Amino acid sequence: MNELVVNADDLGLSREINKGIFLGLGRGVVSDASLLVDAPFAEEAVSGLGKAGMSSLGIHVNLDPLFGWDLPGVERYSRPELMSKLEEGAFLARCAGAARAQIEKFFSWGLTPSHLDTHHHVHGFLPIFSLLVDLAREYGIPALRFSPAGYSLTSRKPVPHDEQTSARMKGLLDREGIFCCEEMVEGVDKLFRIGSFPAELVAHPSLGGDAWRGREMETLLSEEFLREITEKGIRIASFSELAGRAQGT
Repeated sequence: MNELVVNADDLGLSREINKGIFLGLGRGVVSDASLLVDAPFAEEAVSGLGKAGMSSLGIHVNLDPLFGWDLPGVERYSRPELMSKLEEGAFLARCAGAARAQIEKFFSWGLTPSHLDTHHHVHGFLPIFSLLVDLAREYGIPALRFSPAGYSLTSRKPVPHDEQTSARMKGLLDREGIFCCEEMVEGVDKLFRIGSFPAELVAHPSLGGDAWRGREMETLLSEEFLREITEKGIRIASFSELAGRAQGT
């Protein structure tokens, strides 16, 4: 059986996104979610999780303010400037502090972290990836989003990536016994691209708000999506389930 995590990002960012993610979870077409703990509607999302009997999900670490990233696609630093900052111990310490504070806040709500990932895939930068691996080990978080093919952003300059970087990232995960999927694809309309399992399909469903999120919602709920899942012999699973089995817990 091909196992797939359909992971919905940005839980807590808006009421429309919260409603879309909970609808997907209720329909069984979303199997996991990543919570933006400092987002405006995060506490409402946590309340909804409790009502749904769900206490295990991912932490969507947001380092955009430190990176100088803003919407739509604004970057305060040039890419060479940002790469230079990522070599500074003081800057990485601030990133670690921000990520730690978000993880602690997550725990304070009585939630169990199933995995770590980042807003706008900033852990595609190796220093941030390494930092998250250290935090996952420290806090006993069993899984981390990993894309062997790198991380692309439609509204940002490319994240540097090559096979050597990918191998170093995978080596860090293997060293610490942290689970990752074999492949990650972003966008539910790209399910057909997945060739290796277990895999993560990153979704951004919403009931209202951004039109592109609405299209993701429509695709998730469509007969075509369910048909493709069936034809590929896919079983939808959560990070908690896959990581627990891999680690024998």
